[in-house]
Amino acid sequence: MDRMRRGTNAGGMRRYNERLILSAVRRMNGASKAELARVTALSPQAVVRIVDELDEGGLLFQAGKRTGGMGQPATIYRINGKRGYTVGVEVGRGDTTLVLLDFDGERKAVCRHAGSFPSIDTVLRHVNAFIDEHLGSTNVLNAEAFMGIGVAMPWFLGEWRDEIGISIDQADEWRRADVADRLQAGLAWPAFFENDGNAAALAQLLCGAGVDLQDFLAINIGTFIGGGLVLGGRVHQGRHGNAGALASIPVCAAGKSDYLIHNASLYALDQEAGAEARSAWTRRCVEALASAVTSANSLLDLEAVIIDGALPPAGLEEIADGLRRHFSTDAPPDFFAPEIRKGTLGNVAAAMGAGLLPLHASFTPDLASLFKKE
Repeated sequence: MDRMRRGTNAGGMRRYNERLILSAVRRMNGASKAELARVTALSPQAVVRIVDELDEGGLLFQAGKRTGGMGQPATIYRINGKRGYTVGVEVGRGDTTLVLLDFDGERKAVCRHAGSFPSIDTVLRHVNAFIDEHLGSTNVLNAEAFMGIGVAMPWFLGEWRDEIGISIDQADEWRRADVADRLQAGLAWPAFFENDGNAAALAQLLCGAGVDLQDFLAINIGTFIGGGLVLGGRVHQGRHGNAGALASIPVCAAGKSDYLIHNASLYALDQEAGAEARSAWTRRCVEALASAVTSANSLLDLEAVIIDGALPPAGLEEIADGLRRHFSTDAPPDFFAPEIRKGTLGNVAAAMGAGLLPLHASFTPDLASLFKKE
């Protein structure tokens, strides 16, 4: 009987180490070789070799010198944003958001189409028009530097019909197993697909409020409440790619058992509501989120919870403050309360995470690449 053996692949190890360096530089917003050796646990000799090769290849550039301390000033390396570009797309239940990112994750253009529940044809029309506008018609983007398209959407986009008032036919279009194939067939570029909560968590990890964290829950308040989970500095997707999805988590709100989706989603908040109605929604949202965060943190012992989404910054801060007050007075006695952070990416978090997917696929550490079958 054949036996499967696992061993390190030299090529895989090399690619892994390159991705590790790039990921560290991206999260640190620039670093010296000594700093990279310290945070990656690679040998100084390996870091020098890899950084020099990435510099020569145009993926990194020397951004200046850092003085202070003993010895010579340290050269700081940063990601070369002009090395490539991607487009990120978030397909939401009431809008489609598109962003153009450079290789460093910086937003170069943003477009949002708000309106009714989308069809696949509508999404493709928006994406192709956005790419046509920026590909070749400006100095921002050219075909040689374009790395692909990331698409983020809820895995259950067509579910919860009653909450958003869509027809069976509208829902069924997004329930088909060939959704990704149909989207890819309408695009002339490589496409990468991810759950919207995971994409938003990736954006928080690489260029948002979680760049200095290893373990956190990213909560995104949109039409429906969503979330993503980062463990050990990596997005934890789970068996079905749905880890961290918060909509269906049971909570206790207003003295009864319910699901988080019904208490912390914007579909339930009338955009024309007055101050009193908004305050009531916020109180209900905080109460439900406190229950969900208590459950998640009791299981995972997180560093932080990041609150972001489509609410204005003041609305997000009000919810974050409510959670902080709750955990300062009502946390269980055997509970290490996580830090509550307000995100700054707003309603483009998932689209930015989608845009990072082509970069993430090519230039982020992948433990699977370290092993080979013999």
